[in-house]
Amino acid sequence: MSDKLYLWLKSHNLVGLNQIGITIFIVIISTLLLANPSQVSSQFVRMMTNFTTVFEDELTGEKACGLDYCSLYLDVEYQSPYTIVLKGKLLRLVEGITGYTTNDLIWKGVDILKGEGYVIDSVQISGFGTDTNPYTYHVVMSKAVNSTNAAE
Repeated sequence: MSDKLYLWLKSHNLVGLNQIGITIFIVIISTLLLANPSQVSSQFVRMMTNFTTVFEDELTGEKACGLDYCSLYLDVEYQSPYTIVLKGKLLRLVEGITGYTTNDLIWKGVDILKGEGYVIDSVQISGFGTDTNPYTYHVVMSKAVNSTNAAE
């Protein structure tokens, strides 16, 4: 440090503050560099919305759906901060209707996720269309890494 700068800092009682500031800066940088990425990631995952619970509350719970087995028609097969995979039968039973109807619950779930900033990457269908192996949707959705909500 130059003599003029040191004298100016000393005359304004900033010599000690400058050393304290540098020390704090070094501690912060060291902490960030040495932080365990898995701990940071696990803290982020804890803050993530649990869409299984959201869907149970809004779509597949017995009060919302009218039946106690609606989770067969919309289930979160996989969830991470940036990817989610929904699973649901192609057809479903509805209270008061005889036979099967189109499974609208999976698409209502997709709409909820779109509102949270997710986009559909792919839709796949598995199964043989039989009672023991019905057609099943798998909807893969993702969110941009820097996205926090639909407004971005």
